[in-house]
Amino acid sequence: MLRVIEEIQEEAQANNDAIRKAISSGNSLVAKFYDDAVVFMTGGSGFVGKHMIEKIFRSTNVKKIYMLLRVKKGKTVQERIKAVLKDPLFEDLLQEQPNFVDKLVVIEGDSSKDDLGIDEKNWARLTDEVNIIFHAAASLNFRETLKMATFTNIKGTREVLKLAKACKHLKSIVHVSTAYTHATRDRINKDVNEDFYESPIPPATMIQLAENVDDEKLDAMFEPFLVQRPNSYAITKAVAEELVRVMGEGLPICIVRPAIVISAYREPTLGWVDVQNVYGPSGMILGVGLGVMRTVLADNVNIDFVPVDIVSNAIITAAMETHDRYSRGHQKPNIYTVSCKRSPLTLFLKYTFHVTGELCHVVDNEARALIPPHALWYCSVLVTPYKWFHFLLTVIFHYIPAIIIDGCCLLVGQKARLLKVYKLAGTLTSVLSFYLNNGWNFHDENTRHLHNSLSETDKVIYNCDMSSVHMKELILIWSYGIARFIVKDDMKNRDYAMKKQAVLRIVHYIFLPLYLFGLYKLSSAVIMFVYFVIVMFCKYMMALF
Repeated sequence: MLRVIEEIQEEAQANNDAIRKAISSGNSLVAKFYDDAVVFMTGGSGFVGKHMIEKIFRSTNVKKIYMLLRVKKGKTVQERIKAVLKDPLFEDLLQEQPNFVDKLVVIEGDSSKDDLGIDEKNWARLTDEVNIIFHAAASLNFRETLKMATFTNIKGTREVLKLAKACKHLKSIVHVSTAYTHATRDRINKDVNEDFYESPIPPATMIQLAENVDDEKLDAMFEPFLVQRPNSYAITKAVAEELVRVMGEGLPICIVRPAIVISAYREPTLGWVDVQNVYGPSGMILGVGLGVMRTVLADNVNIDFVPVDIVSNAIITAAMETHDRYSRGHQKPNIYTVSCKRSPLTLFLKYTFHVTGELCHVVDNEARALIPPHALWYCSVLVTPYKWFHFLLTVIFHYIPAIIIDGCCLLVGQKARLLKVYKLAGTLTSVLSFYLNNGWNFHDENTRHLHNSLSETDKVIYNCDMSSVHMKELILIWSYGIARFIVKDDMKNRDYAMKKQAVLRIVHYIFLPLYLFGLYKLSSAVIMFVYFVIVMFCKYMMALF
């Protein structure tokens, strides 16, 4: 039985107090590496990027962080940075260091454009001042067109490397990739090492094709590549790593490959998760918790979830080690994989249709106490690896109820929304299905060495040891974070939420057999009607001839 969330909060507070004490000691070698340094970061408005910004300002005396940001949805970069800083992630930092915002400088640009869309004046300023570069910008949309994914993930990497080569005082550059870059079909259940692998296509060729071939033709050309890598994200991230290998030669550069990044395990706030994560795995947990998602297509595999604070620490410390290695003459880029290889978490037990695996067990039991009071239905989900059965369950438990409820809403003048929600859920399930139905053995020896080589003080401040993470506890914390930071539940109506779930459970098990019986009778009636029509039509045709 996992400890209740209140006990975990107390432990997290003690952990964060120890981190504050270690920071104030002034003995951190990592912090000294960042003393008076100027950092340039892409992807700073993303999940990992925001957490890194908070951690760097909280733990170091960095001189300045330049953050690349583009105009988006009619909002200026200044409007966007204000929205970023309103995130609960920065609440404590704003109280302790209210002036840190003066050291966070926004550079307007776009990672998909030449020179990152940066004007000449700012480009010159960056090349004069920047010491450390973090390239974390990426198009994470698995259904993005190959053209757009290429511009952001490959061309963007090329332009960042171009900037790095022009920097006069560069100490280190970190390219943030993903553990699943080389999680190909032919490596299922096999090792994925912390090393470079053959690129699907030369980076220059890929960029040239994206610039000269239209979307439809380009996607058709790369249809065969989808056999090994199921989406444009995986393909372009693999090509981007090849670009780092080739174009990064002579640079103090490394790659960090996190697996599936979820909520913060400890710092700065227990369970912090970005609202935008609702479009990823967090959305699946939320859908189950709200009683909306009733079925998931997944197999008995180890799920590689890693908390964002461990990932941030690995990236921040990798920059220092990369500088040290380069200074000692080691010019081959190191690759650091952050995965839960040594404490794997299974999704569910094979050959069952019930929620019995480690991940699902936590969600179905301990995390049930965190279900929001405005859940629509009783929280339960059927997990299956069989596509035909998942499709049947989706029709029965998603689409038919959605059509009925939306129809009733339209009749009373309300907006129909449920079918749209289930279409989004279906899209989410389909894009993640390749990774939820297959497993890989991600090696992480370089990351383990990175953590072990830290001083005792830095091991406290910049813990990047995944073996220190209790995985089942992490899932409970993740569920708590989703309720608090995405649903915005203040946790004050726990009794009401649990009573509501108890009532919905009774209603669910009374209504379910009636609903299935009704579907059976309706299906039988439809089949008989169709059969009758076909027979009558055949008789009519026979009478004519």
